[in-house]
Amino acid sequence: MHAPRSPTHSRRLAALLIGVGVLFLAANLGLLAWASAWLWALLFLGLGAAFWLVYREDRTRWWALLPAFALFALGLATLVPGAASGGLFLGLIGVGFAALYRDDRRRWWALIPAGVLLTLGVVAWLDASALGAALGVDAGAALFLGLAATFGVLYRLPEGEGKQRWALFPALGLLALALFVLLASGGGGPALPLLLIALGALLLWRGRRLPPPTEGPGSKGV
Repeated sequence: MHAPRSPTHSRRLAALLIGVGVLFLAANLGLLAWASAWLWALLFLGLGAAFWLVYREDRTRWWALLPAFALFALGLATLVPGAASGGLFLGLIGVGFAALYRDDRRRWWALIPAGVLLTLGVVAWLDASALGAALGVDAGAALFLGLAATFGVLYRLPEGEGKQRWALFPALGLLALALFVLLASGGGGPALPLLLIALGALLLWRGRRLPPPTEGPGSKGV
């Protein structure tokens, strides 16, 4: 059963749709040719806000989060020059899938496309930025590492909030592939030692969190 429609939200949604329609009409008439990039950005962001209001008005319409974040991504990517816009676009759509999981922890499946799209966004951004060149990051290794982290998150989720024990196996396999690509590409500059340091720190942190072994009834000396 849907929640009753709020008159305030309905008025906001109507005003937003009217505003977006006016902008479209002005663009078709050639009245806003001087600000084409900003115009398209505002149009996409306005449409995204309309879907966001649909979700805010009734949380059972969770599907509206996906077009909302896709349109937000289009709007912001329009304003970002160069190849980094592709990374921003993919990353924001990934955030939309993560928002699906946050809305309902039973939707653990949404973390898989979220992780894949966020990984692709980071890889595209590193490939287009000076930071990626300075670190010597290999795109293939970064891709496998991001996918391994995605399944690692699934495995580490709390019980009852989407924990998937099977996710450990693809996580380890993808991590091994990332290390193999790094080694095959000549070590990956400082990326490989940084990865090894992070893995060592993770193992230490997990070791400190493990409970101490309990003594059995026959473990005491006679």
